Amino acid sequence: MRQLRVLHVIGGGEFGGAERHILNLATAIDPSIVEVSVCCLFADPFLKVAREAGIKAYSIPMRHKLDFGIITKLRENIINDKIDIVHTHGVRANLVGRLAAKMSGVETVITTVHSLLAQDYPDTFSRLANMFIEKASGGITDHFIAVSGGLQKALIQQGIPKKKITVVYNGLDPEQFRKTPSSGTSWREKSGIPSEASLVSIVGRLHRVKGHRYFLKAAAELLKEREDIHFLVVGSGPEGDALEEFTRELGISDKVTFTGFISDVSELMPELDLLVVPSLWEGFGLTALEAMAVGIPVVATSVGGLPEIVEHGSTGLLVPPADTAALAKSIVWIIDHPLEAREMAAAAKSVVEKKFTAAAMARKTEGIYQSMMETRVRS
Repeated sequence: MRQLRVLHVIGGGEFGGAERHILNLATAIDPSIVEVSVCCLFADPFLKVAREAGIKAYSIPMRHKLDFGIITKLRENIINDKIDIVHTHGVRANLVGRLAAKMSGVETVITTVHSLLAQDYPDTFSRLANMFIEKASGGITDHFIAVSGGLQKALIQQGIPKKKITVVYNGLDPEQFRKTPSSGTSWREKSGIPSEASLVSIVGRLHRVKGHRYFLKAAAELLKEREDIHFLVVGSGPEGDALEEFTRELGISDKVTFTGFISDVSELMPELDLLVVPSLWEGFGLTALEAMAVGIPVVATSVGGLPEIVEHGSTGLLVPPADTAALAKSIVWIIDHPLEAREMAAAAKSVVEKKFTAAAMARKTEGIYQSMMETRVRS
């Protein structure tokens, strides 16, 4: 079969799990089988990151939520680039990408589902509006990729036939997380965090669904009794200002550092003693995978796809969502049981290298592309 031209359409206005998914996929895909390009509906920050990774990427900026004029522009690009498959990520990109594909005559549209809309949009009006948009345009998609079994079940409950869904776990390049430590000043030293302090971090979008408030509440509880822990909040997002204010209200600002957006967390991960993923819902949990790849212990909530990554007591610890006491208890257990924590982290690293690689994700995705195109040819 000839090389397939696949265009990924994504918002790109943040650097979350979906953006990291495309980055890992595009850099692991076999270029003799698939030529990947990416269209971002917002110029920053993903466009720059994708280009720096050597991915053919461009932006057609949406000036506002109802700027559907970009569909015509995207249609022109699809035709000019002779795209075979349009692959969409995220509700806004789904709508724009699906309609542009249909208007351009592209017969194969694939959508990867990274999360649940009900969790992404806590505001009732936004949630209902986006669910309506997704349902109205969903029929254009020929096949859905779910990044976890939990998401596959959710899609089936929404009425999507099981035969139209394939589970493809997120994957990463383990080599990226085997970097030799820099001989220069460490991130911890640059930030003035004592070398003897246990560094406990949360990494992800500053969004309600990620559970930052429970992380900070657990931090406040632990800091009543402990002085040997420093907490790190890595990422940016709509909750940023509110979370910093919440930290001040808890009286723990001197023990919590907000780093803002960090494009390459693989440089920071090795300096952590523990990664916490306190999400209220998580389609997959890529940050947990990144920590596991480095050999950093993980405490996560037992929601969505996280139990498919973290096996409680074997490769990490799982706690119920929105349970501050359980979260605090598990954090301190990891810190106070370094031998057991190292054993779990080593087991987790082995699981990543066997099951959750970017290469495995790419091979399975290539298979879906080829299968869809062969079905088109036969029909």
